Amino acid sequence: MIDRIRHFRAGLLLALASAVVFWPISYWFPLPEYLGVLASEEYADYQLALRSIVIIYFVFFLLNLVTALLSATKLSPTVKFYLALVPAAVLLVVPFLLIIPTALSFQDRSYFEIFQAMYRLLRFTSPLLLALALLCTAIAVALNVKAALVFRSAKNPGNVVSQVKRRYFIYGGVALLVFAIIVPLGAFNGSLRSLDRAACNKYAELALPELDDDVPVFLSEIRVIGESAGNASLQKAFINFSDLSRQYFALTNTEPVGSLILKDAEKITATAKDEVIKACSDYAVR
Repeated sequence: MIDRIRHFRAGLLLALASAVVFWPISYWFPLPEYLGVLASEEYADYQLALRSIVIIYFVFFLLNLVTALLSATKLSPTVKFYLALVPAAVLLVVPFLLIIPTALSFQDRSYFEIFQAMYRLLRFTSPLLLALALLCTAIAVALNVKAALVFRSAKNPGNVVSQVKRRYFIYGGVALLVFAIIVPLGAFNGSLRSLDRAACNKYAELALPELDDDVPVFLSEIRVIGESAGNASLQKAFINFSDLSRQYFALTNTEPVGSLILKDAEKITATAKDEVIKACSDYAVR
């Protein structure tokens, strides 16, 4: 009975590993949109490596869930051991190996620089995001290795008394509830980031007005783009920039050139524009 309980615990570790690794996965949502980006000519030289890394993360996530369910069965501990260990080894090693061919083609850059650049193409666009993605990966791998060692040390699981079985079914239900919260939340945040990315791309493609008469329309388009963004912080940055630009444009028609009021308004507007550029820098990779 003790070995059966240990198998249950290992299954919970695998489920937790899937929950942890789902955070970096959420950065590729909506998945069809991101796979479409990888299929573009712009990514042609890196498409195989990037797609392979995405697939490895997804296989790890799904296979862990399957193995977590199998942990409650009388399947051979050896089979469970390899089902937990092999995906962890692949997730830990293969992404680093996939980047080597690209690193070799840039002799003037270090491997770590190329590694950062490749993960930037995976939408981890800042050192903090990259560190968090690698930390989640390391934690998930460690949890899988721990679960694999539990399977290896345990014998063939026997029967469990109904009281203990009921307790671990409750644990499994709690784990399922956590998943029911984490997965939709990650997907929702991914959709918000997708809207932010689309808004920033529209802003980058917006043509500057050639005539003063075109300025109000241009500023209205910026506001509309801001309203279409997903996260409130980016919406606020766009709308604030639009409103301040409108005020500055109005002052150019009423204040003399070089006046203190006009200079202050220009500085405030420039700061608002910088905030938009800074916010959109996280979405510089499609």
